[in-house]
Amino acid sequence: MSANKRIAKNTGFLYIRMLLMMGIAFFSSRILLRELGVEDFGLYGVVGGVVAMFGSLRGIFASSIQRFLNFEKGRGNSDKLNRIFNIGVTIHLLLSVVFLILAETVGLWFLNNKLVIQPDRLIAANWVFQFSIAASIVTLMTIPYDAVIIANERMKAFAYISILDAILKLGIIFLISFFGNDKLIFYGLLILIVSIITRSVNMIYSRRNFEESKYRFIWDKNLFKQIGSFAGWNFLGTTAFTFTNEGVNILLNIFGGTPVNAARTIAYQVRSIATQFASNILMAVNPQLIKLYSQNKKRDFTDLLFFISKATFFVMLFLCLPIILFADTILTLWLVNVPEYTVVFVKLILVFLMVRILHSPIDTLFKATGNIKYYQIVDALILSLNLPISYFLLKNDYELHSVFVVMIFVEAIDLISVLYLAKRMGELNMSNYLIRVIHPCVLVSIIAASSSYFIIRLLNSPLLIVQLTYFMGVLIIIIMSTFVVGFNKKEKKILLSSVLSFKNKHLK
Repeated sequence: MSANKRIAKNTGFLYIRMLLMMGIAFFSSRILLRELGVEDFGLYGVVGGVVAMFGSLRGIFASSIQRFLNFEKGRGNSDKLNRIFNIGVTIHLLLSVVFLILAETVGLWFLNNKLVIQPDRLIAANWVFQFSIAASIVTLMTIPYDAVIIANERMKAFAYISILDAILKLGIIFLISFFGNDKLIFYGLLILIVSIITRSVNMIYSRRNFEESKYRFIWDKNLFKQIGSFAGWNFLGTTAFTFTNEGVNILLNIFGGTPVNAARTIAYQVRSIATQFASNILMAVNPQLIKLYSQNKKRDFTDLLFFISKATFFVMLFLCLPIILFADTILTLWLVNVPEYTVVFVKLILVFLMVRILHSPIDTLFKATGNIKYYQIVDALILSLNLPISYFLLKNDYELHSVFVVMIFVEAIDLISVLYLAKRMGELNMSNYLIRVIHPCVLVSIIAASSSYFIIRLLNSPLLIVQLTYFMGVLIIIIMSTFVVGFNKKEKKILLSSVLSFKNKHLK
């Protein structure tokens, strides 16, 4: 199977997964908000955020091991795969121990002494925190199995396991409606059980299908140092990004209380779904990118990197722009009772995502080279600016949504910095990147946003059927401007060929 056909096939499976999960997630959020209420929904958002944090770390930790697996596959060195996997499991075991110690000391103290929680809900918060710690450790310990599945490009299996996870979580939301005492504690326990079930399925599938995923303790000092160094530096940048998000959540709790956390939780659910649209492409393409780099096919690597950079941005624009323009209507239809601040939080987090998505392919570039030390240091230092600036603004009575404005500007500075670093390392031609990626992305954004806004303002109507028509019109404008302006002739041929390949094979 050619690389383009394999990418199309894997992306197709991931998108089918995403569409099913998106439907389940939207329905689940509405029912969960109704069953728990705004206060407990927000409480789970801030206390149970540790689960969300390690859920987001899952894919990035997996990419560390995946990078080494793909690199050796590209070189045809199959003997080394099992050793890489075993060292990866050992590293994640150590990470789990460190996380447990920190969570049960610093985390527990912070929960009981710094977060703004109603006294009568403190016991429930502590139970949820313990369930969240356990679920996070389960996730950490099974991350190497994710890496093996993705490295072998078995996206169909990855999709099925993710769908099982979403269906089980939907099921527990219906279960808590029959639980009359403390629904929040019961929900936290069931989330832990679902995590154990789905991660066990993941591990069993991997062990049965891939020889390299048979664990036995081995010690290879050089390999441990090599993978540990890569994972450690990767962890630094990832942790800065993740703690920025969870730190902002804590700041919102301190200055606004759990109802504001409810609004932030909903905004981040929208963000999570939006991110999946673009991350599915990256997940399908990353193994190919790393293999190309390991085979020293630099021109093919650069062409694919630039193409994917644009493709993921346009996918994000296609999703985010209509939601930004019709946020009030969409959130009202979805949630009925929309918590205060939700609309502005959703709009700003989607703007942030459109900046952030340009960063993701550059992240793959550095990981392909294996030289990520200075990249992660720069990334971590710049992202760490979010919390002190946000705290300063909130302390001086700025609006709560100012924290998301800070995130947007800091992310823009971070993107410029890592692009410059890639140029200094000789891995990126900045002029080509600006011409082939940034210029078409900015041009399509201006055309789509200005045209859509002009039409909506000119023909404004509160009628739902009219707004639905406008919504579809915005999507058509984005598609047309993307295809006409966003891609060159060669890229259009690749795009059409990949779509037709997937359609002919799987949709007939």
